[in-house]
Amino acid sequence: MSTEQLLKHIDKLPKVPKVVQELMELVNSEGSDMSQISNKIALDQVISARVLRLSNSAHFGRSRSVASVDEAVIRLGLSPIRTLVTASALMSAFPEIEGFDLNEFWATTFEVATLCKVVAKEVKADQNEAFTAGMLHNIGDLLIYSAYPDKASKVELHMETGKTKPEAQQIVLNTDNAELGGALARSWKFADSLVDAIAHQYRAVQGDSFSQLAAIINFSSKVDTHWDNLVDGEAKLTWLNHQLEYSMLGLSENVIDVIDEARGTGRDMANSLL
Repeated sequence: MSTEQLLKHIDKLPKVPKVVQELMELVNSEGSDMSQISNKIALDQVISARVLRLSNSAHFGRSRSVASVDEAVIRLGLSPIRTLVTASALMSAFPEIEGFDLNEFWATTFEVATLCKVVAKEVKADQNEAFTAGMLHNIGDLLIYSAYPDKASKVELHMETGKTKPEAQQIVLNTDNAELGGALARSWKFADSLVDAIAHQYRAVQGDSFSQLAAIINFSSKVDTHWDNLVDGEAKLTWLNHQLEYSMLGLSENVIDVIDEARGTGRDMANSLL
């Protein structure tokens, strides 16, 4: 089975709503102002509700709750609004999948995206692009579980024998979630830099070229998987020194404190939106 065959099933998935696509373009435009963004958000009930919920959450809340989209947008600021619009677009694009814990998927996705953002800050890369890449990095999995749940089960069986996820997916599907995610991102007209980073997240070095963003995705995903099992700073540093992306990205030991501080905030954000 090829990536192209799997991508034929995209038409079975709900499309990203037009207003959300327009909103994503708006929040990423240099010339946009908050009033334009507020007016566009007000056209989508789901995003409006999420904006209000997030603005009144413990992370952003003040003594007085806000009840209007205009006030919520001002309270949140442009960067969190970008985050929220990207997340809502992706969350709107996928339905419930039988036998698949979509809440856990989004919690993990938000956590990896948050880690991508803080790692990007450490290496002076574009934080918003890194967050979006993190939000997109595993969307290929959703296509697999949506289109071929029986094959997804076979992938899980291979993983139980010790295969990595991409290894297991290649055995069963002759493709993997990275290749599928890159193709999906391209079909949704995301930037080429994002498409390439998602598609090559397991192989940040391609010939003579190196994708910093792909390395950020893979490193952040590994951190999410392993970090909580590392008992102290010494164990964390030892683990970091065994990760190729740690040296590729030129990270310092200071990233331990950065990760510790950020840990869990992505899951908290997901819980406030779901």
